[in-house]
Formats: sequence, C-alpha cells, structure tokens
Amino acid sequence: MASGCAAKAKRARLTAAAPGRGAVLAARRRSAPLPGFPGRAKSRFLRILFLPQAVVQLPAGVLVDRWDRRAVMRWCAVGRILALGAVGGTLALGVLGMGLLLVLIAVEVSLAIVSSLAERAAVRTVVPGEQLPAALSQNEARGRIAGLLGGPAGTVLFTWTRWSPFLAATLGALVAAVNLRFIRADLRTEHQGPRRAPHRDLTDALRWLLGQPALRATLPVVAVSTALLQVVMQGLVVILVKEQGLPEATLGLVFGISGCGGLLGALSARRFMARLPLSVLLIGGLALWAALMTAMAWTRGPVQLGVLFALMNIIGAVFGVATAVYQVTLTPAELQGRVAALSGLVVALGTTAGALCAGKLLESYRGLLSLLVAAGLMAVTATVASLIPAVRKARIPDTARPAAPPASPPDT
Repeated sequence: MASGCAAKAKRARLTAAAPGRGAVLAARRRSAPLPGFPGRAKSRFLRILFLPQAVVQLPAGVLVDRWDRRAVMRWCAVGRILALGAVGGTLALGVLGMGLLLVLIAVEVSLAIVSSLAERAAVRTVVPGEQLPAALSQNEARGRIAGLLGGPAGTVLFTWTRWSPFLAATLGALVAAVNLRFIRADLRTEHQGPRRAPHRDLTDALRWLLGQPALRATLPVVAVSTALLQVVMQGLVVILVKEQGLPEATLGLVFGISGCGGLLGALSARRFMARLPLSVLLIGGLALWAALMTAMAWTRGPVQLGVLFALMNIIGAVFGVATAVYQVTLTPAELQGRVAALSGLVVALGTTAGALCAGKLLESYRGLLSLLVAAGLMAVTATVASLIPAVRKARIPDTARPAAPPASPPDT
C-alpha cells in the first residue's frame, strides 16, 4: 500500500506540467491575429508550430536517452518560463513583432516536445508496470482538462489584456519546474561504451521498432486515421460557419462538448483496457470512427455534432492511452526517448498531410461529401488493419494490463 501511494505521488509530481498548458494553447491560437500583424500571419504561425515537430523530435529523442531525464525536464521548464515570459513582456511593452513572436513560440514548442519525451520516458522508471495504465490515463486526462479549460480561460484573459494569457502560462511552467524537485527516482540513463554519433543511435531505435511487428503495422494505421480526423476538424468549421451560417462562437460549443468526451475517454481507458485486447480497441475504434463520421455528415445541429464528435474523442482517448501503455511497456528503457520520437514524427507527418489534404478536399467539395469520403477511407483503414495478423494478435503485456474489476456476487 505504501509503495502504491508513493507511486501515485510521483505520478502527480511528474505530470505537474499540466497547469498553464491550456493557457499556452489559447495564447498560441490568439497570437496570430494580433493587431498590426499581416493577414498571412496565421499560415506562418501554423508552419512554425509544425516545424519543431519535424526538426526537433528525433534529436530530442536522442537527448532524452543520453541525459538525466529529470535534468532535461528541469532545463526545459526553465527555458519555457523564459520564452513565455519574453512573449508576455514584449507584448506588454508593445515591442513584439511577428518575427520575434514566431521565434519565441517555436522555442517554447520545441522545449515542450523535449520535455514531453523526457516525461514519457521517465514514467516507466517512476511508476511500476501494473500502474502504467493509471499513470498514462491521468496524464492524458490532465492534458485534456488543460485544453478544455485553458481555451476559455485564455480567451477571457486575452480580452482583459493581451499579455495576461502568457503570464498565466509562465506561472504554470514555474509551478511545473518547482514540482520537479519532488521526484526522488533516479532518472539517469546508463551508457555502455563510448558515445556514438546521433544518427547511429537513431538507427538502433529504428531497427528495434521495425523488428516489432505490431508497432511496425500499427504506426501507419494510426498516422492514416489521424490524417482523416483532420477532415472532421476542418469539416465542422465548413459545415457550421460557411454552409449553415452560424456564428463562430458555435464552434466553441461543439469543441467544448467534444472535449468533455475526450476527458471521459481518458478517465475510462483503464476499464476498456481491462476488458478488451489492444487489437479490438484499434480495429473496433476505427470502425466506430467510420460510422460516427458518416453520421456527422448527415447531422446539422451543433449540439448533435458536438455529441458525435465527443464519442469520437472517447474512442481516441482510450486508444491513445492503450497504445502508449503498449509502446512504453514493450520498449527497452534505454530506447524510450528515441522510439517515442520516431512514433511521434510519423503521427505528426500524418496530421500535417491530413490537414493539407483536408483543406484541398473541402475547397473542392462541400462538407457533407468530404466527410463521407473521409468516412469511407476510415472504413477501408479499419478493414486493412483487420487483415494484418500482427495487429489482430496485438496484446498489452500482462505486467502492464490493469486487472478487471471483480464481478459482483450473485444475489441469494
């Protein structure tokens, strides 16, 4: 019991970076259209947000597997405090230009990527195997709570004064940096032999990843499904704002409802994992996504669309936690950062490609037809996944599988 309580305390301290994440996201969203910036700022801003995903991921994975992961998280927290504070300070002084804003946001996003990889790699050291589902579920839930509450909070703060969301995010990063001091576990990595070139370390991780049939087959499936989900994200904007003529505030209602679904999925992921194998969660989730996307194509009310999107987010959160537990459990401790970086890069490329293709699709066709096309492709993805033996046989190792709740005794 004592060890379980200690592990819970360590989990809470390790994932303490959640405060301020939502404010950061809201601040990023509200930064592009600041007065005095050119109209093309939004496209530049989106490219800057993706650039670290493409450039920083792999070097960050090597760094996380070489250095003390607690020190990496600590220095990233310090860097984020400085970057966010610089944005808020220069904005308050009225000297923030577009170039400086993009540089500072790119630095903050890059440090967040490195810190996230270090945090995920450290979870296996901090938390016993049987408690990994609980740890990663709570981590997912914290992120979704931050996104759910941070958006409205950031909007309110921005309305009050433009620099206040960045101040809130800076304070959140400061709290996270302080809480890192309470982690007592040894997060240093062991090195054997001389240190090699980074590309050789990445080659080792890639070779190991390609040698895992389930991970090798699942990653492309996840990347394709993530790309198709971008059609839903952008399609909701087209259907509600452009086709139905509803105010943009309606999108806040839809995404708020869907965010509650994601939070529910994160909190209930352990129950699904205890009852269903990973293959059923993946293949069944893809099939349900296809059905829900079809239903969304024929739905018009914002509340109804929000509920359907919430159901999709429940599935996505459950699957996200399950695949994270599977990967963390299967990956050797010395490869955690690099394997997570390679996986993250594949998913990020899928997301970016999906966003670009979704824009072209929605420009050429209406929202209804675009959603039907995406639903059909999602059904094809589910069918292909069901035909891959490695995906059908994928199972979360018993050491990380949550125990099913005991059955209630029969009435006598």
